[in-house]
Amino acid sequence: MQGLFTIYYSMIKSRLAYLVERYMNNAISTSEQEELSDFIEQSGNEALFSQVMMDLLDRAPQKDNDLKPYEDLADKALRAGRPTDHSSARTYNIGRWTAAAACVLLIVLAGVYFRHTSSPVQPRLVKKTNSTNELIVPGKNGAILTLADGSSVLLDSLGNGKVASQNGADLVISQGKLAYSTTGSTSGEIAYNTLSTPKGRQFHIKLPDGTEVWLNAASAIHYPTIFTGKDRTVELTGEAYFEVAGNPSMPFIVKVDQTAGIKVLGTHFNVNAYRNEPVMKTTLLEGSIQFHTGIEMAPGEQIVKLRPGQQSQLETSTRKLAIENDVETEKAVAWKNGIFNFNDASLQEVMNQLERWYDIEVAYENNISPIRFYGKMTKNIPLNDLLLILEKSQVHFKVVGRRLIVLP
Repeated sequence: MQGLFTIYYSMIKSRLAYLVERYMNNAISTSEQEELSDFIEQSGNEALFSQVMMDLLDRAPQKDNDLKPYEDLADKALRAGRPTDHSSARTYNIGRWTAAAACVLLIVLAGVYFRHTSSPVQPRLVKKTNSTNELIVPGKNGAILTLADGSSVLLDSLGNGKVASQNGADLVISQGKLAYSTTGSTSGEIAYNTLSTPKGRQFHIKLPDGTEVWLNAASAIHYPTIFTGKDRTVELTGEAYFEVAGNPSMPFIVKVDQTAGIKVLGTHFNVNAYRNEPVMKTTLLEGSIQFHTGIEMAPGEQIVKLRPGQQSQLETSTRKLAIENDVETEKAVAWKNGIFNFNDASLQEVMNQLERWYDIEVAYENNISPIRFYGKMTKNIPLNDLLLILEKSQVHFKVVGRRLIVLP
């Protein structure tokens, strides 16, 4: 029986390899395309598909254009495994694919081997010196809500339902999102709340005016429970993606880390303002915004108006402001969609993202390498699996507890 199974498995693997190679060479027929699609969409085929892909990738050319079919097919496999998305932007996750299969697919999405300035080397395993054998898992939804009276509510494990009542608003969690419902009764001063995400957490909130905000790890937003007056002002540290509810008579203003301001009426944009990043980046996806180099929105500040596809870049040390045209907006919001997008990212930029998402400390045993990475991968895998992929480059690591050391 075992022998018959081995023969059958070998036949299936050979057939799949044939179909994949036909796909890569753009020679696949319509019926063969349907056969390949049916195989990918069937649960349980992940490991075999991954093995075939890796066998072919060992012989794959290293030119980006020649690798495009591999990326397309890997993306097709990931799409087959994830549930239908009902949000305004695509949400990536592993779906029913196993973590091991996903890791292989991610190598494909990363272009087989991350391109870098020097010649490739054989990868070596990530050295674990973690005495507790702790598995460093990826981040998840969760946040800390600080109410006007100074009390705090941990939102990580709360189910659907009412969290609290503030001056003029009820705070409700529904399907992992915090929302404010105006009660119509207000008294006294306006109450302010702060939603903060530690490392390894991100969260989605609907503000009292209907504005949707996705908060990345190690970030915070400070806002009133009811918007009154001539504008809607919030304060942000870290990174967030905004989908602002339109209200021409009441502009929406984001004061970013006490250093810059953004004025909008109704639009979609992302703000990356982490203090350990050298450049504050504001990326516009829809609508129009004004970016100010100060939070007072006063004369004398540098002001630029962005159109969709543009990104303002403010150097935090020199305060030098630049505008980048036709940026990869998908990269700016990849974190929100469950993806690490490392296209043209430096080693330090990559490590900063891992530090925030996996709640780890990153240290460098030597000077930071000038290497640049290219590729995408899901955020929903353990750290060690991700490091094995990164070790396809000339960067190596060791893990000590929750400390990731970048080796020379």
